[in-house]
Amino acid sequence: MGIYPELKRERTELWPIIWTAGGFCWLAVTILSLLWAWPDSGTTTKNGDYNITTTARLAHHVLLFLFSACAYRIGLSWGWPRERAARIRVLAVNVALALVVARLAPLMLCLTEVVVDWRWSHFSEDTTAWLPFHANWMQWVGVMRFWMVPYLLGLTAVALVYTARQYHRESMRLAGLSTELANLRMSMLSAQLHPHFLFNALHAISELINESPAQATTMVARLGDFLRIALESIKRPWIRVESEVVGLDAYLAVQQTRFRDRLLVTLLVDPAAMNTLMPALLLQPIVENAIEHGRCGSSGSLSVGVRIRREQDRLIIEVTNSTPQLIAPLARSSFGDGLRNVEARLRAAFGDDASMNVGPDAEHGTRAMLEMPANIALAGPA
Repeated sequence: MGIYPELKRERTELWPIIWTAGGFCWLAVTILSLLWAWPDSGTTTKNGDYNITTTARLAHHVLLFLFSACAYRIGLSWGWPRERAARIRVLAVNVALALVVARLAPLMLCLTEVVVDWRWSHFSEDTTAWLPFHANWMQWVGVMRFWMVPYLLGLTAVALVYTARQYHRESMRLAGLSTELANLRMSMLSAQLHPHFLFNALHAISELINESPAQATTMVARLGDFLRIALESIKRPWIRVESEVVGLDAYLAVQQTRFRDRLLVTLLVDPAAMNTLMPALLLQPIVENAIEHGRCGSSGSLSVGVRIRREQDRLIIEVTNSTPQLIAPLARSSFGDGLRNVEARLRAAFGDDASMNVGPDAEHGTRAMLEMPANIALAGPA
């Protein structure tokens, strides 16, 4: 079936990590080894043992790192499976690779001694103790002590960096999915508003057809303007406050055609808030709620006020009506469909960083207050 593109990309990133993270660890080990052996470089001990030169020791570490890099690539390409048996196999493979590299270390030391220090006459003598590919217990102890530790340090560094990158990539992917899910939820909630408002508007138009055909025609035209803006908002769950106000104007035009001089609307928008992003069509259900509840049981005129302002990094929206006067703040359990929809969209967009409260206005009537982060829109249409 082949390797999935995402998995192939992750495995391709192994090499750069090996050269950087693994190379840094081996570089540190190499520097310490060169400084430790520097005084005895190229000398022969009383026992006749030859100490290779600093150049040969450097070449040996480079060669050993190249072999280790290949072992890292093979071992880490297995990943870390969830099944216990598979994990045991992965551990066994990495232990075997570590033993092979550690066992090759003295052979590569003999090779660099011969090639770099030009000790061809001693090649057979130096390699006899390490061939064939086995050694006695004391030799294994020496190999493990000198070469297993730097190998494991490099493997650990590579594995940690590789795992951290995978975790970061997965976190970014989940964050992107969460954003897409929130936007999709906002679009679905926004789409639920349209049938509710459309039903009320069509009912009002049906009443105006016999009473005032001219007003009914005007209302149909303004309803078309609003629905065009509303349908476009489904594709763009986030819009500027400026665009939201344009949509609200179209909605209020429909309502003022319906109620004429019995509806007085005041719309105040802080210029500093115009470029702020907010969920699309968030205001329409609140204003509709203020109009519909304000008209219930009242034959006089109704005043509805909308004020949008920005205070530092917060966007504050207030919608008030002149009647009715609530006695106490409205409980969430008493919210109607429109208010529940708005609260759900706020939560989908901002989580706990946004709030909506409905209660008595300080002067008269009722006030709905929304508070959310003031995220500035980037350049371009919104």
